[in-house]
Amino acid sequence: MIIVSVGKNKKGEEFKWEDVSREEIVSIASTEALFGGKQTYVLQGALAGERGEEFLDMLDVFARSPHTFIFVEEKLLKAPTTALEKAGAKIEITKKEKSDRGFDPFGLTYALQARDRKKLWLALTASLRAGEKAEAVAGLLAWKARTMNDSKLSRTLTFMYHDAHRGAGDLELLLERFALKL
Repeated sequence: MIIVSVGKNKKGEEFKWEDVSREEIVSIASTEALFGGKQTYVLQGALAGERGEEFLDMLDVFARSPHTFIFVEEKLLKAPTTALEKAGAKIEITKKEKSDRGFDPFGLTYALQARDRKKLWLALTASLRAGEKAEAVAGLLAWKARTMNDSKLSRTLTFMYHDAHRGAGDLELLLERFALKL
């Protein structure tokens, strides 16, 4: 059985598909559990990952499996959706509820504008602890730097974002270093 959940994680055993070969996945899908019963495997981001085509090619194996495979994705494009529907997958789309941010974005931007290192660092760590993605925080700070007409700050934040994606360091740590050196 195949279930695709767009938006929220389902309960089941998290399956670390990144480290498993195609043959091993087919073996797991086609083999009964040792003590009987059905297993539930959760594959987080597998269809949108670099091996997405590989998983789409194995949909018939998952459909015939005695086990349940749940693909949890943030979004699902048209081509994979069509392939999943043809394989008989159950697709569940969960809308994100509007929720208040767990931090004060205005405090973060005001601290940057005032060039207050301590307040900026405290607001930055609070935003990251609240679950905000480092990319979103960097974007918010870059936006504020542009509204301040400070091209140097804007350039620094933009380069920091791109450098982190090139492997020069963790964006959260780079943002903290930026805040403390402001």
